[in-house]
Amino acid sequence: MGDETGRPDERPVHIVYLEGFHIDRYEVTVEEYARFLNAIGSLWGCDGHLCADVKSENPQSHILIKDGLYQPEPGYERHPITWVSWFGADAYCRFYGKRLPTEAEWEKAARGTDGRLYPWGDIFSPDRANADGVLSGTVPVGSYPEGLSPYGLHDMAGNVWEWVADWYEPYPGSGYRSPFFGKYKVVRGGSWNHPAADARCSARDFAHPARRIGVVGFRCAK
Repeated sequence: MGDETGRPDERPVHIVYLEGFHIDRYEVTVEEYARFLNAIGSLWGCDGHLCADVKSENPQSHILIKDGLYQPEPGYERHPITWVSWFGADAYCRFYGKRLPTEAEWEKAARGTDGRLYPWGDIFSPDRANADGVLSGTVPVGSYPEGLSPYGLHDMAGNVWEWVADWYEPYPGSGYRSPFFGKYKVVRGGSWNHPAADARCSARDFAHPARRIGVVGFRCAK
C-alpha cells in the first residue's frame, strides 16, 4: 500500500494483510440513491446530517423532487451519485446491509497485489478512465470496460472520487504531518476533472464528512 514516488501522504510503502471482503463492481448511481432517499423519506435521515443535495437547492445535483418523490434527472440515471456527504454514503451502505470500504480495502480492490500505478497497469490511458479533464463531466458507470481493476471493478480510476470509511491519517512510520489528519475523511480514485496523477491507485485526498462535492461519490463493501 502506498507509493514511494507519490505524494508525501502516500509514504512509506507498507504491507497490509486483509481479511476477505466483497466490494461493489460499480459506483452507486443517481437512480439507486434516489431509491434510497425514497425508502428513508428524508434528506436529513443520515445520522442527523444532510444526505445529499437535490436540484431545487443545488442546480448541479441530478436528483429531482417530483410528486413528492426523489427521482433521477432524465439522462443521469446511471451516472454516479455526486453531491453526497460521507454520512449520506455511509447511511446508504448500511441501509442495504453493507458498509463503506476501508482505505486499504479500496486500494487492494483497485490495485491487486503487484503494485501497479493504475487499475490496468503502469501507464495512464485516456481510453481507460474518465480522468484528466478529457470530458466535461461524469459518464454512466461502467463506460470504460478496458479500465477494469484486477478484480473486475469499474471506474476505480476517474469518474468521481469515492468516499471510504477511514479518517485521513498518516501511514505507519510516516513523518508527514497535516492539520487535516483526524478531521477529514479520505476519498480515493480521482475524478473526471482531476489530473491523471490523482487517478493512481495509491493517490489520496480528503474532505469534510458533512460536505457534499460535485466530484465525489462512493461504492459499498461488506
